[in-house]
Amino acid sequence: MSVRSGIRHLFVGSCAALLAAGVAATTPCDAASIPAWLDDGISKWNDENPDVPIRFVNIKDSFVWYDVPKTPEVGSKRLRDGVRKIVLGNGYEPLDDEETVTTGKPPVASGASTPKKCWSRSYVLNVQAQGNTKAVGDDEAAGQRQRMLTSYVCDYTTTWWAAFRVAD
Repeated sequence: MSVRSGIRHLFVGSCAALLAAGVAATTPCDAASIPAWLDDGISKWNDENPDVPIRFVNIKDSFVWYDVPKTPEVGSKRLRDGVRKIVLGNGYEPLDDEETVTTGKPPVASGASTPKKCWSRSYVLNVQAQGNTKAVGDDEAAGQRQRMLTSYVCDYTTTWWAAFRVAD
């Protein structure tokens, strides 16, 4: 089992346990949301790179999806570097030394979404070190609470796709 799937199983199991215990949640356990720092980071990117605007499209499969117009000047490397810069600028560190090539299914206006070639990278944020905070029940021996972020940059005929998923 990969670290990513292990974290996902833990996350889904935690949601099921909360629901079984009768704890009311204000949002669905598997709902995606966009952190304010990411929205701010994308706005800053758009101000600095008007030729490569990153535009919100949808939330699908726990990812927040954006599109970027594909032009001869905008290749995957430039967009992948931009996504990495946005994430690293907000305290996240790469979980691995390199990206992986995989597939993703960006949202479509109609019909079935088909797999696209994507570059993926996972990041981790040490929450306590970031805000000098402590989660309820944490003690020094329990270690740091972490948040994981996964990013995709996907290739499509006329558009680049960028996606982010944040999980506690």
